[in-house]
Amino acid sequence: MQIRKIINANKDRKPGDSCYTEKNKKAVKFIKRLLEMDQVRELERFTDQGVKVSTHTYDVLKLSIDELKRDFPSFPEAKKKVEFFSLIVGIIIHDLSKGTLRKLEENVSHSQVMLKNPEYVTEETIKIIGAVENALKSTLKEKIRAGIIHIVLSHHGRWGKVQPNTREANIVHRADVYSAKYHRINPVGADKILEMILSGAKIAEIAASLGCTEGIVKNRLTRAKEQLNFRTTRQLISYYKENKCIPIGDRFFIQRVKETEKLKNIVDKKGFKNIVMEIPLIRYLDDKEIFE
Repeated sequence: MQIRKIINANKDRKPGDSCYTEKNKKAVKFIKRLLEMDQVRELERFTDQGVKVSTHTYDVLKLSIDELKRDFPSFPEAKKKVEFFSLIVGIIIHDLSKGTLRKLEENVSHSQVMLKNPEYVTEETIKIIGAVENALKSTLKEKIRAGIIHIVLSHHGRWGKVQPNTREANIVHRADVYSAKYHRINPVGADKILEMILSGAKIAEIAASLGCTEGIVKNRLTRAKEQLNFRTTRQLISYYKENKCIPIGDRFFIQRVKETEKLKNIVDKKGFKNIVMEIPLIRYLDDKEIFE
């Protein structure tokens, strides 16, 4: 009889439902609804340096969780010092303006907004939080809302106008910097570039064909020359004609490219929403600490 009850209780569950407890039902619904918002879903449509914004977002979340694992003996211990809900929600929407600015075809970048006009980000953050609150008829505590907004406003650190001054914001800033620097790497290599050069294509044409910037094309050629101790692209071309293989960079760079590819594959396979709902922090959320 007891087994039948368990089966019946679980048969209609969807991905992510295992994170439900009696203490965190509202928090789970909030995060799920947030992930279903058009502005968040559109992060899967836009890329930055060849990596989807949603993939970078998940990477920041994963790196933040890894930091908690390093700094604390357990998640319950980490929860005493770090507000998990603000951390999760702040990360999910920290790059929201990358999507909205492109969708609106604004002639300004996310980085420029973070540095010169963070009020735009504040307004956008408040608006999406409010939309989820209204949809679920639940109100966040002011401290939680303020924590989320600060995470979003300060995640660029010294490259933005607002500096992180909470533990949560500092965690996100460090994760964002690492992800942007080492896990937002277009896997384009010199081999393909040289093949296209030999066919007569110009740098701008190559960049357009490979879906990257001219800067990335030039960077890959420079890295290849450094690894082979060549001074000119002509030398690279001669080497490629003979060997048909060109190093993409040093060992550290190659490892970062592999990590980026692995990250992209995992998120693409599982889906951004599903993989976020699998994170272990969710089961430690407490509605009483989060909502009015």
